[in-house]
Amino acid sequence: MILTPRDGGPVVLTGAPQSIALPDGTSLATLLYKAATEGPAPTIVTCPGGMGTGMFEIIEWAAARLCAAGFHVLSMNYRGGLPSHDHEDISLAYDWLAGQSFIDAERIGLFGVSRGGNAALRAAAADHRFKAIATFGTVSDFLQQAFGTAAFAPARHRLITGWLGDPVTGRAFYESIQAIDQVQNIVQPLLLLHGEHDMHAPVEQSIMVRDKVLAAGNADVTLELFPVLGHFGEVVPSGFAYDHLASRFIHFFREKLA
Repeated sequence: MILTPRDGGPVVLTGAPQSIALPDGTSLATLLYKAATEGPAPTIVTCPGGMGTGMFEIIEWAAARLCAAGFHVLSMNYRGGLPSHDHEDISLAYDWLAGQSFIDAERIGLFGVSRGGNAALRAAAADHRFKAIATFGTVSDFLQQAFGTAAFAPARHRLITGWLGDPVTGRAFYESIQAIDQVQNIVQPLLLLHGEHDMHAPVEQSIMVRDKVLAAGNADVTLELFPVLGHFGEVVPSGFAYDHLASRFIHFFREKLA
């Protein structure tokens, strides 16, 4: 029997490996999930979190459910450990998808979690070919994380600054990679999902995104907060809310990519 996270077992990846070429001659390792549909169908690019090059396991729950709902899915990886080029990698994924006969290039959306939410927001701001964006537990302001954890969670502060560097001397770098400084350019429909028990990316990270996108004139923004829900979709004190979360963004994508 294959165990799932709900059963307390390992995550089983169900997508098929697919390489996407990078400009320098190397390639991105992605996972492709083809829905059981006839003719070109809408597609979602799923963007995982993780401090390395991303972790497919983090977003398998969403990719598998989107595929079962009739969407083709491409699950991302990133070219480097730092998030400098995450948004560019996502745009390259669009280029590849648009060339596939089973893809409807006018109906491609983005879903991201944690670092992947940040990546999805940055990609949406820079590349308006993506038609709808949804995120869960987005880390949108790395500076807030770095400074905020210094006293509250010193170990996490060391983890973040060990990854991204000193937020004082490296402030310009932080500002270049964090979505909160770019989301004013998002014109697409946007759904922000966030757990109120998220101790990795506090709910303010999505609240600030909503407020900034609205202030820039995009009124098609929805923020939904979930009580007793953590960063990885875990429900306090036990279980996961994957089905509940998926019902929200699947409905959103069906409406916006119709």
